[in-house]
Amino acid sequence: MLIKNLVLLLKTATEDATDKYVDIFTKNDFKVRLVKTLDFKFRNLNVLSVLLKNPDDFSGLIFSSPRCVEAVHKSLCNERIKEEWRNNSNYVVGEKTYDYVLEKLGLVCKGKETGNASNLAKEIILDVDLLNGKPLLFPHGNLKTGTLEKDLGQKKIGIYNIEVYDTITNLDIEKELIKATENYTKAPEYVVLFSPSGLKSSIEFLRKIPEFLDIKYVAVGPVTEAEILKTEIKLCKTALKPNPEEILKAVESYTL
Repeated sequence: MLIKNLVLLLKTATEDATDKYVDIFTKNDFKVRLVKTLDFKFRNLNVLSVLLKNPDDFSGLIFSSPRCVEAVHKSLCNERIKEEWRNNSNYVVGEKTYDYVLEKLGLVCKGKETGNASNLAKEIILDVDLLNGKPLLFPHGNLKTGTLEKDLGQKKIGIYNIEVYDTITNLDIEKELIKATENYTKAPEYVVLFSPSGLKSSIEFLRKIPEFLDIKYVAVGPVTEAEILKTEIKLCKTALKPNPEEILKAVESYTL
């Protein structure tokens, strides 16, 4: 049975007391259930710690997700990030990551409106004269796409990559999905997929919902949309930016 106005968010967990995505849908008269699709395992934090002690070797930092911020924060071992990083050119993808950098590290970054790596590259290229020929330090996960290196490399802007976490499937995802759908008997009207990896970890279980193809799907970003459309799901709306307001608009666009 398809439950009207029920939104299922398939995303990573948040450390915040209140999930902003749950909050905005609830305030707009939707019922919301959240299933955690992914977990993260951190590594190379000792190496990252050494790199962070040498801000003069870099023109700035790139944060492409909250996990990158968390890795930096963990590697500092409760110490403050060196003041010299504040004088560098630091960048983020997305508003959530921007807020997290500000909260955890006290760094003001550019790029919070970019939404994806391709748009961030364009922003960084505009600042090429500020980078002093030094590479940008880029702590990232194992699923990095290479977009930044490709686009920035064309403008001779260097990136120093360090892989600091692995993205792994939440081992309890089916249990959580069974609970959210009452053993696949109550299907959400909407499913929001936040990433390609989140889709891959959940698709086999979503197919167990009898109304699987009747659900209205929303992708966060064009890369996630492309992955969804490779499946038997042939219609979805796309939120071009990974923030609660844009995702709400994408869901509501089904009724326009």
